[in-house]
Amino acid sequence: MSKRLRFLGVPEMSFDKLESKIGLTFANRNLLTEAFTHGSVRGKTQSKDSETYRRLEFLGDAVLRLAVSESVFRDSDGNVETLHETREKLVSNHSLAGAAKDLVLSKYLRGSGSGDVMKSGLIHAQLFESLTGAIFVDRGYETASKFVEERLIREQPDRPLGSSTSQRVN
Repeated sequence: MSKRLRFLGVPEMSFDKLESKIGLTFANRNLLTEAFTHGSVRGKTQSKDSETYRRLEFLGDAVLRLAVSESVFRDSDGNVETLHETREKLVSNHSLAGAAKDLVLSKYLRGSGSGDVMKSGLIHAQLFESLTGAIFVDRGYETASKFVEERLIREQPDRPLGSSTSQRVN
């Protein structure tokens, strides 16, 4: 954990159960701390998003969109309108929040915002994006894409373009 987060009173947290659940061990555990630190921990007087989940959320959003686009394209019949609709459904806040809740990501969230805000669907979706970004930074695109495939895409029972259980070409 960074000295700055310790200074702000962010308690150290064990991510062992999360790593076990997702089947990954992070080389840089500071990424996990950052991925689950809400901006409210910093205090309202500071304006930088460093050491909060916002930067990793930004990156994770892009990785998610690419991984989902790749999967939808791979399983498609070529109808572009259907490709767009399917991707947007999979990367919606509702879908991401559901995946985050399945992983109980809010358990790892550190912040001092109101309870309602900290438990909102939007925060859950952002945590999934942030975790995806952390995986990408720590382990690369292939691992992050596999995480998205396993934890988001395969979990959608009504996905119209196939089962999404096809194996990734390496």
